[in-house]
Amino acid sequence: MSSMTKLNYHSKLRTLFRKKLLKWYDRYGRDSLPWKVRDIYKIWISEIMLQQTQVKTVIPYYKNFITKYPNLKKLSAASLDEIMELWSGLGFYRRAENIHKSLRKIENDFDGNFPETYDDILSLPGIGRTTASAILTFSGKGHRSILDGNVKRFLSRAFKIRDNNMNALWELSEDLLPEKRADDFIQAYMDYGSLVCKKSKPLCYECPINTICMSYPYTPSNNNLVKKTRPVKKEIWALVIINRNKDIYLEKISYDNLWKGLYSSPIFHNKSDLLKWASSFKLNKSLNSVTWKFSHNLSHIKFTFNVMVCDIKYHKKISLSVDNWYNLSSIDFGIPKYQTTIFNKYKE
Repeated sequence: MSSMTKLNYHSKLRTLFRKKLLKWYDRYGRDSLPWKVRDIYKIWISEIMLQQTQVKTVIPYYKNFITKYPNLKKLSAASLDEIMELWSGLGFYRRAENIHKSLRKIENDFDGNFPETYDDILSLPGIGRTTASAILTFSGKGHRSILDGNVKRFLSRAFKIRDNNMNALWELSEDLLPEKRADDFIQAYMDYGSLVCKKSKPLCYECPINTICMSYPYTPSNNNLVKKTRPVKKEIWALVIINRNKDIYLEKISYDNLWKGLYSSPIFHNKSDLLKWASSFKLNKSLNSVTWKFSHNLSHIKFTFNVMVCDIKYHKKISLSVDNWYNLSSIDFGIPKYQTTIFNKYKE
């Protein structure tokens, strides 16, 4: 039996579900978030930032971004480096790159105005079905439902649908969406999945929807038990190059598709690659043999950074680009978090 048939069979269930969810949202929902506006540009920025990132992490980044770029016209004049500067530390840097690519598409295809139809929004880089629906509905330009991770988990439990049955879950999510207060309803979806119907230890006994939940009380089956994968451990080598003016050498990097477009001290997969690179620029005589270490963790990788320092007093044969030397006070582009650790050590 399809999810639609289930809902049609229980015609009162749909109304009751909507009523309970909106009642909960009116009392407990996160309705004071800074992107709770009708400005489609600001909603776009928030939805891109919220991809794979928690609300509490996004809020300060969003506020800083909107302060500097309060509208599309201001942002359209920004370079990728300027966008990356504000994105530093937020992670998943491809999102910032997609914003920059979208600006060019908006300029070329939509006369510099943010698109206001579902298909046009969906055509922008980095935007999928849920993001396009959220932008359209929150801005009041349309009426579409969503299916992010929180909503998928919530609906699959409440209506006992396998969480990998995407067609049924999309059908259900769209059918439940009310004509009135659609924006509040999809925000309630996300808030409820995040705050009540949580991934682990859901608050089943406090849940106001438990009287109609088909999985109440929820107990994870063996199929739903996902083994936590341990982060991969990796060694990484960094070369900090300092000249006689106390400027530091930085270059735009991409390390196994990580930190793409950010600036960093040169980094390498192993020590031999570092030494080979240093030798190619005649840095051998200035290289300090002492190595210092620190840890830097991503969600899926635990890095141990091995840092070597090259203090260049004077060497006319060194051929490093003159455009890549920066004083710490003049850095106005994006850097990874690990580079901040390096800077702090250098300041000491």
